[in-house]
Amino acid sequence: MARHIPGPLYYEQLGASGMPMLFLHSTPDDHRLWLYQTAHFSAWYRTIAVDLAGYGRSPAVQKGVTISDQADACWEVVDRFTTGGLIIQGNSMGSMVARHMAALRPDRTLALILSGCGYQPTREQMGGWKERYEKEGIRVRYEQILDHFGIEGQKTVFAQYYARMLCELTNEGTLNSIIAMNEALAHVHPAELGIGIASPTLIVSGTADRNHLKSFELQKHIQGSEIASVEGAGHSSCLQSPWEFDRYCIEFLSRLGLFPGREE
Repeated sequence: MARHIPGPLYYEQLGASGMPMLFLHSTPDDHRLWLYQTAHFSAWYRTIAVDLAGYGRSPAVQKGVTISDQADACWEVVDRFTTGGLIIQGNSMGSMVARHMAALRPDRTLALILSGCGYQPTREQMGGWKERYEKEGIRVRYEQILDHFGIEGQKTVFAQYYARMLCELTNEGTLNSIIAMNEALAHVHPAELGIGIASPTLIVSGTADRNHLKSFELQKHIQGSEIASVEGAGHSSCLQSPWEFDRYCIEFLSRLGLFPGREE
């Protein structure tokens, strides 16, 4: 069992067969960030959307939790399905967990698809969110989820509906877990900067994402990686423009010979 995580992670699976495709969400979201991708890609893959520890229906984290702990817990989920390879998708915090997973087991990481991320050798903003949660409580979660949609996206009825929906699933340990993960995110691991990443990698970035320019810098640090931009999307481009996000994924996986369907 992974350190600082007292129990197995909750996950939802779509697709009864096919290569596993793992989905890892941002903070303070849960596995439902990927609702369009798990539905779409389950036509060809066994899609597995995880609630990272402390989010959704997964157990609360313990003090001292790290991104590496989350990666270990995710490999425990994967090992229930296969001892072979898989495709990993991760957004923001999930992209950091994905990079740790790839660094831990490069032989099993057939491809990485990262979004909502950039080259960030320092992360002062995570400390800012941590302080706000400590002072203002769980109500900050709604604001942070909306923040992922960019200034214009936040005004949409859909973004507000999605943020309310996620906040309705809150348990006793959610607040302390989010605070602990913001603390963990403030510490940078070499894998998060691209060091040790050998898997084929696609970086998808929304042009309205605060990390958009940093995503091009991250591309330089992950050898052979590709990058694609989703016009007008914010930090959660997979949710704001799923048709465009998915198209980039399919084109990338097709070039690698990992897409079993017909390229769109």
